[in-house]
Amino acid sequence: MGRVRTLAVVAFLVLLASACRIDAAVDITVANDGSGTVVLTVVVDADAVALAPDAPDSLRLEDLSAAGWVVDGPHMDEAGAMTVSATKGFGSAEALPDVIAEIAGDGVIFDGLALSQGHSFDFVGLAAAKTRYELTGMVDPTPDLELFGDEFLTGELGLPLGRSVSRIAADAEADLEDSLGLIVTVQMPSGVSSTNDDAAVEGNTSTFTFAYGDGAGSLDTTASIDDILPRVWASVALVAGLSLALWLLGRLGAWLLAKIRTPKGRRRRDHRQRQKRAATREAEANKPRQRMLRLVIFDVHGVVVRPTEPFEGLLLPMIRAELPDCDADSVEGLYHKLVLDRISPSEFWSEVGLGPVAQDMETRYLSSYRLVPGLHHFLDQTSARGLPVAAIGNQPRMWGERLRRMAALETAVASWMVSGDVGQMLPEPALLQATRRVMSVDLFDCLYLSSVPANLDAAQEMGVATAFFFPGPGDPPETAHSPLRSFDDLFRGRAT
Repeated sequence: MGRVRTLAVVAFLVLLASACRIDAAVDITVANDGSGTVVLTVVVDADAVALAPDAPDSLRLEDLSAAGWVVDGPHMDEAGAMTVSATKGFGSAEALPDVIAEIAGDGVIFDGLALSQGHSFDFVGLAAAKTRYELTGMVDPTPDLELFGDEFLTGELGLPLGRSVSRIAADAEADLEDSLGLIVTVQMPSGVSSTNDDAAVEGNTSTFTFAYGDGAGSLDTTASIDDILPRVWASVALVAGLSLALWLLGRLGAWLLAKIRTPKGRRRRDHRQRQKRAATREAEANKPRQRMLRLVIFDVHGVVVRPTEPFEGLLLPMIRAELPDCDADSVEGLYHKLVLDRISPSEFWSEVGLGPVAQDMETRYLSSYRLVPGLHHFLDQTSARGLPVAAIGNQPRMWGERLRRMAALETAVASWMVSGDVGQMLPEPALLQATRRVMSVDLFDCLYLSSVPANLDAAQEMGVATAFFFPGPGDPPETAHSPLRSFDDLFRGRAT
């Protein structure tokens, strides 16, 4: 049972000796959030303590600690008086009645005790925010002593069996009005007042004093706290809201005025529509389109004439036949300059050491090329279909012109572009770009035939359709380009 049994103990000590004095104090402290503490203090004078056997050791207060009360004492002063206090907190206003009921029991001494907490705030007005606390309830300082029970007397106090509470009081002829007092204090955050005329209000505390034999009294106590900070924030929010509304109205007015003044065709909507149409046209232009074969481009070495590698397969063997001790690397370096037109053919032959027979060596060299079988027949077919043909290759300009005449390709091949014309060698893109400009055709609509995979890879990166020309016997090597066995396969749809 979580009640403060000290009250019962000291009450019956008073019954035993009328000259004794016991005072009890109940202090209720309420915090801003509605929580608080209850402190019960009992002071027993020296005469009452002397009448209690084994005091203060006989007091049994274990049930208080078990119920969550923090017990302080008992403490004895120099005069022999004893003081005991017990403290317990409550977390909310609704929890206070349960804590008070643990002092003597539900409805004993304290009846109908309730603590309420309310907030009020006038958003439109200028009044501060208010928090109101109200403590109501009754105190009966003259409870029926029979409520404490004979079992408690015989068990807790060790009184003789068979003697009731009323009989003990009558035998003692005690004057309880002068011996038993009760003081209740209520402390609230601010602005305390009470409707009870007998209450003593000082500062934030109201005090109620009772004695045994008095009639029931009320504990009506109220308190109010004014908080200006919510009003400040509300005013700030109101000003900010009005400012935002004015700003929005200003922006709306400016937008309407600008819209009225803007000439037709220069409004944002017109600008967005133009952007939308431009984006539509760009998207249409960027859509993948189907290839239209408008130009066939041959690699001179490997597709028009053989061999595919003229330096190693033809020129170097001819020079070694005349100069067995020549340095192949030096000859290759000179050949590289020759095909870029950095030196003339006569300078090349002179540097090699064949200047006296240069004309004869050059004629033998160009005459040693062999046309790829079926070339003229294919060119006749493309001419009949209105499909132009162009040729590109790594050659000096003079040799390219002579080879074109010797192969009778001056009219059949619409464009003959060699490295000596542009200063770059395949697989550099300059030859293809120069051919595109000369023929006025998009490289996307061109088909490039070569027997050199590196040249085909470079052309494919530029968007050109490619075919690996491999007319020889056996299987062609693995490449990413469609193989083409003969010129006839081109018109059979075998090249893509």
